[in-house]
Amino acid sequence: MKLRPEDIVGNDDFELLAEVEHSKIKEFVMDQVMNEKNLVKTYGIYQIAMMALLFFVLAKSIIQLTRGISEPILAIGASILFSVTLLVIIHEFIHAVAYWLTGSKNLSVGAIWRKFIFYVAADRQVIDFPSFRIVALAPFITVKLATIILTIAFWSSPLAYFYLSIMCLHSLFCGGDIAMLAFYYIHHDKEIYNFDDLKTGRTFFYIRKEQ
Repeated sequence: MKLRPEDIVGNDDFELLAEVEHSKIKEFVMDQVMNEKNLVKTYGIYQIAMMALLFFVLAKSIIQLTRGISEPILAIGASILFSVTLLVIIHEFIHAVAYWLTGSKNLSVGAIWRKFIFYVAADRQVIDFPSFRIVALAPFITVKLATIILTIAFWSSPLAYFYLSIMCLHSLFCGGDIAMLAFYYIHHDKEIYNFDDLKTGRTFFYIRKEQ
């Protein structure tokens, strides 16, 4: 049976591990980046590879532009515009679908505009690690597979530049999700549950005490 916050808070079988204010989520994310090495390092290498690929694609499109072929550079420009607008919505929508599929229904979308952070919160819905991992990785995996398939499908078209650039740019969007996962990797020896409380603007992480 799915746990409720009331089942955890004040229960001697559980202990508060961390409490994070939503307004300070960026600082919390940076702490995980500094303290977890394996997952963060692996993803850092992936991001470097994606930025190198984006630079290569951009350089190639500039060379083609000097030859009078403007479609590739326009496709990259369109991908940047798409990424900072519609892709943000798509990314959070995928999070929401993943939450819903793992049993969390009371969802809200929020943003911290001064830090350009967007999020989906499952208000007072207790999430275990397997469910959180699905929620965190769903946009990364979905967008990655979709852009690879579409790049291959339109390989001989300028649209390949569009989809390939989106794949590279989206790697930047997933950094926060990976950092949140890193928190679980740091505490890999613990059984962690978390829930958002939108009324207080906080996320709580609890561990089940060893019997």
